[in-house]
Amino acid sequence: MVLGVIMMATMVPTMIGLNEATQGSRDQEEARRSEARKQRGHLVATVSLTQGTPTMRQQVHNAKVQVGLDGRLYITKHPSASMVPFNGGFHTHPDFAPDNTSGLVTVSGEKAPTLRWVFRDAKTHEMRWGGRLDSEGHVCGPFDWTPDEQYLTMEGWEGWLAVRLPDDEMQDSTNDVGGVQGHETWRLYFDANDDGANLPPGAQGLEVRLKRTVAES
Repeated sequence: MVLGVIMMATMVPTMIGLNEATQGSRDQEEARRSEARKQRGHLVATVSLTQGTPTMRQQVHNAKVQVGLDGRLYITKHPSASMVPFNGGFHTHPDFAPDNTSGLVTVSGEKAPTLRWVFRDAKTHEMRWGGRLDSEGHVCGPFDWTPDEQYLTMEGWEGWLAVRLPDDEMQDSTNDVGGVQGHETWRLYFDANDDGANLPPGAQGLEVRLKRTVAES
């Protein structure tokens, strides 16, 4: 019994030291993750080989997400003069718990550039951006990233779609919404119910992942 007490007495400081070291590692990891979430980033679309045609994949794969002045988000390798690359990240949002970073913001192409909320249109599932009043009644998150901190998620999963609507080519040529070649500009949607986002007849859709890359300073 005495020997057992002695052994326990010698083990206690070691156990305390291990607990303190473990807690210290956890604190460091939490601080690193918090700092990483504050970094501004771009979004780059990636497409699997099972999606769409080779031409569609070529248009979307490795194309950046662009912020259009019309309040929409686009995926294109040939942005128009009215577009700027997505440049933002996670931010606290009043729709979620205190101290959250579940909102998503981006710098707009307005004059002067302004930090705006990113949200999903509650009716169309299209991703849009705007001020707080613009986002009311729509879905503002929660946004997060995958466990490897590489890809953007919304509501806990990656339901992103690159979408081409039947009349987009005409709009591109008349309204300067699209890029140098209008047929290479796609809209960003989120398939909230995993049912194709209720797209209209004739629309094209590609499942995509959105990879976060650190923005240039």
